[in-house]
Amino acid sequence: MKGILVITALAICFCSCNQTPAGHHHMDRKALIARQDSLKDDLLKADIAFSQLSEDKGRNAAFMAYADSGATMLRKFNKPTTGTDAIAKLLNEFPDTAVKLSWLPISSDVALSGDLGYTYGTYTIESKTMDRFGGTYCTVWRRHKSSGWKFVLSTGNEGVKPAE
Repeated sequence: MKGILVITALAICFCSCNQTPAGHHHMDRKALIARQDSLKDDLLKADIAFSQLSEDKGRNAAFMAYADSGATMLRKFNKPTTGTDAIAKLLNEFPDTAVKLSWLPISSDVALSGDLGYTYGTYTIESKTMDRFGGTYCTVWRRHKSSGWKFVLSTGNEGVKPAE
């Protein structure tokens, strides 16, 4: 009798270990990689559209359009600026009417979960009063079902000669 109870208990344990947790979507590895590659392309397109909006409507409008509600910007000589209200205040201290900011991503990557990713590349600032200058940037993104990719962290470094 004890043997039957032990066998039953072991069978229950083995069966419960094999079950997929509720709500978990099982995908095979190839499907996950294909999804990740597709999301990387989407993220690169979002970063390029972000840059295009900066060229067309101005840096400030672009950053506000693509900022996640809890976004943080890291800028030289400033403490981290977090939240869209604080970012708007920071950007408004530096009007963008005399400058044009554009950038080009070099690469992107996206977590297998599909909800976080990053891009990095080079940027160029053209000014009516200064020469062109450039640098590198890195942007961390969060994907929202309703609004697509929004940045959660934006930072950059000066010092790269801009492309002609």
